[in-house]
Amino acid sequence: MIPKVAHVALQSRRAWINGETVPAAERIFSIFEEHTELLMRGKTRKPIEFGHLVTLGQTQEKFISFYSVEERSRHDSVYKDEVLADHRKQFESYPNRFTADKNYHVSMEDTREWEKEIEIYAVGKKGRRNIDEEHREHTEEFRLAQQVRAGCEGSISVLKRAFGLKRVLNRGFKSFAAAIGCLVFCHNLVLSALQ
Repeated sequence: MIPKVAHVALQSRRAWINGETVPAAERIFSIFEEHTELLMRGKTRKPIEFGHLVTLGQTQEKFISFYSVEERSRHDSVYKDEVLADHRKQFESYPNRFTADKNYHVSMEDTREWEKEIEIYAVGKKGRRNIDEEHREHTEEFRLAQQVRAGCEGSISVLKRAFGLKRVLNRGFKSFAAAIGCLVFCHNLVLSALQ
């Protein structure tokens, strides 16, 4: 514990006494769980959170078919290609419909490439849109796909409230990642029992 406390004291000295901007990668946010990461969420009420980014992929029937937990998170757009590759590996084809939030958007060229492979590719663009992009995001198919994404948010809420995803108490990153796997398994098991 002493080396961690010394590290926190050093990062505090650098930031508050020396006036340095200490990068998040060089900081320890918890001396009890040093693997804890600073997550820039961009939400109005919670712009910053601490923990780890958990990526989930879900089928239309609400089964979680993909999950990923990493010690150092990458940008959401990286996960999009991994989720789709994993889906193709499991189900031998890309999904008929793919939807995700705007963080998964890379470029309109990337979107056009995926639209050749996937019937309804409903990932919105961040920022300003031209007339064609505006029209694309206001089609009925796009809106229906986004409603499915809203259903995924409901599953995340269930994982938090019913299965304990909100605060995982396991110690160490490997235990944390294993706990997420167990939560996903329990979610799918309960869902299959209800079918």
